[in-house]
Amino acid sequence: MQSGAISTGTHGSTLRHGILSASILSLKITLSNGKTETCSPTQNVELFRASLISLGAIGIITEVTFQAVPEFTLKWEQTVDTDLSMFNKWEMTLWKQTEFVRVWWFPYTRRAVVWTAEKTDLAPVDPPKSYYGGKLGYHIYHNLLALGQHIPRILPFVEWFVFGMQYGFKNGTKSSAIQPSRQALLMDCLYSQFVNEWAIPLSKGPEALRRLSSWLNHLPPSDPDYVPHGIPFSAEGLYVHAPVEVRVTDTTNGTTPRPHLDFTCTEEPTLYLNATLYRPYDADPPCRARYYEAFEYLMREYGGKPHWAKNFETSGADIEEMYGETLTEWRNIRNEVDPEGMFVGEWHRRHILGDGPRFALEETEVARRKLRSGGVRVEGVVGADDRDRESGSESSYDLLRASEMK
Repeated sequence: MQSGAISTGTHGSTLRHGILSASILSLKITLSNGKTETCSPTQNVELFRASLISLGAIGIITEVTFQAVPEFTLKWEQTVDTDLSMFNKWEMTLWKQTEFVRVWWFPYTRRAVVWTAEKTDLAPVDPPKSYYGGKLGYHIYHNLLALGQHIPRILPFVEWFVFGMQYGFKNGTKSSAIQPSRQALLMDCLYSQFVNEWAIPLSKGPEALRRLSSWLNHLPPSDPDYVPHGIPFSAEGLYVHAPVEVRVTDTTNGTTPRPHLDFTCTEEPTLYLNATLYRPYDADPPCRARYYEAFEYLMREYGGKPHWAKNFETSGADIEEMYGETLTEWRNIRNEVDPEGMFVGEWHRRHILGDGPRFALEETEVARRKLRSGGVRVEGVVGADDRDRESGSESSYDLLRASEMK
């Protein structure tokens, strides 16, 4: 799990730290030839950069040396207020007031929860409890989301009700606690979900969220929160889930080599906007295609890049344009250390490897179908060329190289 977190650019929410790979001092990675290489800022530097965000396509990370601190306690506070209040504090104090800051933005109610936390030596204090905060609230919300699958127009009400019951209906409502960091920083994701998170410049956050709000809420020019959204897709009849998760990091002052596939900003701190859509009872939300099409269009307007571990829709051609020469460098390193494609799958081919010839051991998707209950069934083979895409898996194994069958 640690290797997977490193390999996709995992991050928290703080301007005092970067993404997880920025804390890696060295690593060992076992390549397709069975050899284990040691990589660091001074040894196998380019392989180190490629492996820091490898997407699982370089090799198997077997050992990591990373910077760490002793376990600590956090005193946290969260405040409910209008999103306008959040926007007004954006540039000066919002993200700098404590070591850890994260925000949940609720588009239909136009409010936000701002969560802040700082290290402390004080004794633990449990967060406030309510009858709604446990199993009751969990199942009520789940079933309201399920109802929203069939009657999407109730979703703004669901946001208002659930948001109010969980955080408070009144602006200015606060709650706090003192907890071990492993508890305080942990977030319950509740249900199966799609998450589509993009990295854009921190300074563009208020403008991006206001444009998204104008689009989702069909705001007229007479509305005080109105801004021209410029999104060329209709939001008519579209209702989405909440919240949008808002987080930050700063990688501009890092001391370790920058990964080739690092999606963070180089000139200023990075803002992450995560458009979450739940899958109540494992059913896909009907709003997904149009919402994500519009959301990704907006993110690209700010030079955004998708988080590798999320459910983005952007094409390989778009990603090639975003990363340019650094993607080419990463591919060259990848192809050199894994020339037969032992660690390559269909996702890699579709998003980052382009239309080049397939590798001898590359996993290839041959069939895909949506399930009536939600989700997608994907079938694939190992070592297929384009002629085998409609074939069964039995016909593809002769494409494995004999050298790999020992």
